[in-house]
Amino acid sequence: MRRSVRIGGATLAAVVCWGIGCGENARLLNPSFINYTSGGIVPLTPGPNSGFVLVRAINTTPLNIRFVVTAEHPSQIVGTNGVITTQIVPETVRLQTFPQASANEMGILFNCPVSRVGLGENIDFPSTQPGLFLGAVPGGVEGFGVPGSVNPLDADAGNFSCGDTLIFQASPENGRVGNVRVDSFVLSAADQPAQVSGPDTFNNARTVIEEFAFTE
Repeated sequence: MRRSVRIGGATLAAVVCWGIGCGENARLLNPSFINYTSGGIVPLTPGPNSGFVLVRAINTTPLNIRFVVTAEHPSQIVGTNGVITTQIVPETVRLQTFPQASANEMGILFNCPVSRVGLGENIDFPSTQPGLFLGAVPGGVEGFGVPGSVNPLDADAGNFSCGDTLIFQASPENGRVGNVRVDSFVLSAADQPAQVSGPDTFNNARTVIEEFAFTE
């Protein structure tokens, strides 16, 4: 079961005070605090002990952009004959961003294991599948869909591991479809400080989720 808890708030100082909502679909947060830290105050990556992969969507354009982010989760299925097969379960979320500096980032915490993460509902087609919706308005128009044209990040290929932070950044560039370019980056948990002086935010989030989780 893929369970998500959305988290909101521009100042992610203490996870219990983030405006956490223990919902069913996704863990959503606005990690703008990352712009103002260097990694020693609050963690920039969830870390492997949290059981999360953090995906950040950053909008540096003058447009509203809704990012379509899909993570693939491998799930083992035991057949009636006892044979174990691996099934890939996709999880897609839409992250709404705005050009204002206080609202140009949104993020999602995906439960591990995560095998691949990309833009679009089908990440096998990054050059044709709409991965961004330009001009999207919450509760209104979806906007103009354009491909992200960035390959999915693949854990099996060594692009990332559980506990890392993945970043998809949209920037203005003339000549591209929609005049928007997307780049992807990875912040490795292994490269982060072992200790932080502030709250252990992501592990706190895991604790809160487990305390308030319910089973359907």
